[in-house]
Amino acid sequence: MKGFYPEDKWVEANGLQMHYLDWGGDRTKKPLVLVHGIGGHAHMFDNLAPKFSDDWHVVALDSRGCGDTDWSPHGYSAQSQAEDIASFALNTGLFPFGYYGHSQGSRVGMPLGAYHGDLVSHLILGDYGPMPDPSPAGKETANQRMTNGTTERPRGFFSPQMAFDWHNEQAPEIEDTAIWDLIKNTYRTNWDGILVPKTDPEIRWLLGRTALKEGPFLWDCVKRISCRTLVMRGESTNVLDRAQANMMVAKIPNGNGSTVEIKEAGHGLHNDNLEGTANAIRAFLMS
Repeated sequence: MKGFYPEDKWVEANGLQMHYLDWGGDRTKKPLVLVHGIGGHAHMFDNLAPKFSDDWHVVALDSRGCGDTDWSPHGYSAQSQAEDIASFALNTGLFPFGYYGHSQGSRVGMPLGAYHGDLVSHLILGDYGPMPDPSPAGKETANQRMTNGTTERPRGFFSPQMAFDWHNEQAPEIEDTAIWDLIKNTYRTNWDGILVPKTDPEIRWLLGRTALKEGPFLWDCVKRISCRTLVMRGESTNVLDRAQANMMVAKIPNGNGSTVEIKEAGHGLHNDNLEGTANAIRAFLMS
């Protein structure tokens, strides 16, 4: 739907004020819920969501501790985030819903499908499994994610222009308008007028030890998923290895699991190959 912009909305879910972008509003359409990765926000689906808003009631969520949703004093486990989504669906009446979770959103989808599968019509787990890719390239990628790459991001910026200059230096290939959108959606102004990240810094623990601890729990969740499920991986990803994706499908009960590989895409999926990812999602949702 070209030229259409989402509406900012909030709802109390699981004790938190949750922010989301509503791309639809027509209650005759089937709901489609989009959930981002670690430290992300709902606007990360701004290019993907309009491709579905003609036929689905699309909503993109800010997960707990991210974007404009409340930070949580109780932590950021995959299980707690799954409870947030179930509460969101029940409080808005948007169920049964299709679900596309990318990266950390995929991990959250596993307990969602295991314990709230009755709310989910189609579950798409986007390029993240219960455990990291065990290959050397996968280990290197995990280490880079944990250390936030080679350049440490400043704790804050004294002006939007300073934030722009830093991001432009880190990624000069990104268009200026995209950088300004990133600044708008990623930072907030603190009590001293400094631009600081909206994301709760406690979420950083999900990049390492905490995620590894959740692995056995998530494998158990995979064995309990009760809804139709698509495990999606990028052709060149170093996050979800093919063997693990196939094992996930094999463990999903009643033959409800399937897998697809997105050509010309890495871990970013819809960021790397928008049309290919959108086509795969649409085909699964309509199956």
